[in-house]
Amino acid sequence: MFGSNILEVAIGIIFVYLLLSLICTALNEGIASLIDKRGKNLVAGIKNLLNDPKFTGLAQQVYNHGLIGGISQYASNPDKRTRLPSYMSSSNFSLALLDILAARGAIAGKYGELLDNAERAEDAYEEAREAAAAAPNDPKIANAANQAKTARDQTRTALETIADEAKEAYEHALQASSAAPGDADLARETAQARNSIDSINAAVKMLDARRAAIASAKNPKEVKLLTTAGATLKEALAYARELAAQHPDPLGNIQEGLNSLPEGHTKETLLVLVDKTRREVTTMDRQAEAFRENLEDWFNNAMERVGGWYKRWTQRVLFCLAALVVVVSNADTVMLIQRLSKDNALRASLVAAAQNAVKVQPVLKSTEPASGETAAASSPSQSGSGGEASTSPDLQMVLKTAENLKLPVGWSFDSKNPDDPRYFRSPELSWGFAGWAFYKTFGLLISVLAVSMGASFWFDTLSKFINLRGTGTRPGETSKSAGRNAGRNSR
Repeated sequence: MFGSNILEVAIGIIFVYLLLSLICTALNEGIASLIDKRGKNLVAGIKNLLNDPKFTGLAQQVYNHGLIGGISQYASNPDKRTRLPSYMSSSNFSLALLDILAARGAIAGKYGELLDNAERAEDAYEEAREAAAAAPNDPKIANAANQAKTARDQTRTALETIADEAKEAYEHALQASSAAPGDADLARETAQARNSIDSINAAVKMLDARRAAIASAKNPKEVKLLTTAGATLKEALAYARELAAQHPDPLGNIQEGLNSLPEGHTKETLLVLVDKTRREVTTMDRQAEAFRENLEDWFNNAMERVGGWYKRWTQRVLFCLAALVVVVSNADTVMLIQRLSKDNALRASLVAAAQNAVKVQPVLKSTEPASGETAAASSPSQSGSGGEASTSPDLQMVLKTAENLKLPVGWSFDSKNPDDPRYFRSPELSWGFAGWAFYKTFGLLISVLAVSMGASFWFDTLSKFINLRGTGTRPGETSKSAGRNAGRNSR
């Protein structure tokens, strides 16, 4: 039986790695939660996906949409800053984006060009204003900013003038229709006038939403600005939603909304998806649903890469935390091997604790990104944010298992006992210190690299070693299944 001292030493070292990895993972989770890393990572991914680096256009509109805003923490409390969601499902994303594109398509039929000009004027003014702020003594730049402001105001006034005219036309049509209730032509003219006023009101509110989005992007901590951006977008969508529902070709309406987007990879990609949908589905009433499915696939593929961003960040942070924890605890692998090889009682206690940890530990959600996890944090998957179910130990449970152990780690500064393997030697110019420093650095480096591999890895490895040391495979059970059930026999 392969229950040798070497195997027990390996189990003891792996158990120590597991404990230190759990501490690093818990610290990493605390840091990620404190700085809202998952939410920020997801926002960065959405901004990149929707070609909205300043977060004043399509990406912010998606975040301000009720389907997304409703899953944000403190979204219902206007006195608190909304905490960014760390998870966004592909269905919510696609529905929110389709609602916005359909609204822009409904506006595009009559006032799309005016709205596009007004939004470009807003952006031009913002760029000119920033340039003027950076060079306050340059009269040319200041004059350009004033001209940009005039152009912005003119485009806004043009929309408001049309809105006033549409309102007046609707009131006249309504009066005429009321005077002749049986006249079908007057009723039709009234309905058309109502559609016109809804369309221009949607355009004005969409412009208000853009202006509020720019103000919110400049002052992200101002809760009222973000609330205003969301409220104006909600009003614009409410005006345009009924118009979009009347469109005979829903996908065509969405395509009109896409045409109003700024040039870039998002517009190009979505137009390609429209063409792909038309080729795949010929039935008009099924095309919008098929396009939504294509949107979800596009989103999921993009979020796999966003999950990689978070995983790489986590690996860097785990490595730094592993270095800190290993050095502070003096978890020197070379020293551990020496101690466990010589101390039978310590070795036996660590093996027993490891066996107990494997037996009582349930299968939990991993608190760190598992291999292949697609998340914008370890919680966004599926659509860019989610965790895979994997065997991962619980910090409190494993620490409780090890609380009565006298772990062979820590530093000793007792000069009366310089032979203690944990003794910290003061720097000196001698071959003895050089040799000690070399082996100490080598042992600590191995431990840092090992601990940075993560708790899930070491728990799975420990389970396999415990199973190897145990009684072997049960009769009628394959080796693979026995390994899977090693940690579940006591449940």
